[in-house]
Amino acid sequence: MKHSLRLIIFLFTLITIPGCKTRKITIDVRDQVQNSTKPPDQIIILDNDCEWFDGKFSADINVDGKANSVKGRARIRKDSLIWISVKAIDIIEAFRILISPDSVQMINYLDKKFFMDKFSAIKDFIKYDLSFQMVQNIFVGNPTFIFNLNDYKVFNNKTGDEIISSSDFKTYVDARNSSQPANFLFQALWVKDKVHTRNLIYDPANKVELDLQYTEHEMVDSLLFPKTTQLTVIGDSAKSQFKFTYNKIVLNEPFDFPFTIPDSYERIFLNK
Repeated sequence: MKHSLRLIIFLFTLITIPGCKTRKITIDVRDQVQNSTKPPDQIIILDNDCEWFDGKFSADINVDGKANSVKGRARIRKDSLIWISVKAIDIIEAFRILISPDSVQMINYLDKKFFMDKFSAIKDFIKYDLSFQMVQNIFVGNPTFIFNLNDYKVFNNKTGDEIISSSDFKTYVDARNSSQPANFLFQALWVKDKVHTRNLIYDPANKVELDLQYTEHEMVDSLLFPKTTQLTVIGDSAKSQFKFTYNKIVLNEPFDFPFTIPDSYERIFLNK
């Protein structure tokens, strides 16, 4: 499991997680929920549908209490390419990533190394059905459903959120607190005034929890995009948090995806 977590952070926060030790899950749902009679296909969620997305961001990364701040830029061609550039210092580029539905590539400018592999190899390595669409949705704020919509239930909480959940919250909490692994996945999505605000996924078999929260939104060309996003991953080896805020978003203006690997750079591989 330490490899799974390492790669998730490698893709999203570019930080390597340290070695394995037991850690109790600590994310708190903080919700008193009640059943709703509304079927999940009647929950309306606004869709940020744009062909081109270009966002500059500032990010704070925290891995087990070790904090770093970076600046970056994410460019997306819908369903085709995701390009990410990260600067460890304002003028020094540290990493560049290029993701397609078929492949993942990364240049590490600090260590003069690069990585490339098929997207399917990434999924096999982390033993999770990660998709290009999931990664894309994190940056633009659209929801990702890991089950068929009819398999979910709808709940409400006291603050007026509609919650689309794969099971009741007691089942989720019991599995989270149990020392025994369970053979199911849990997912809950929060919707407030038709806006997707949170996506919580818990894998009790591997004791890994991913909590994606959009804490602030802004209107860009008639679309409501997340301005501030917080991604938390908790597992048996570490707790990692990646919080990024967009400083500028430009939509539907075509751009390039510059990505050239220097000949002198050393190729690195996944350790299975």
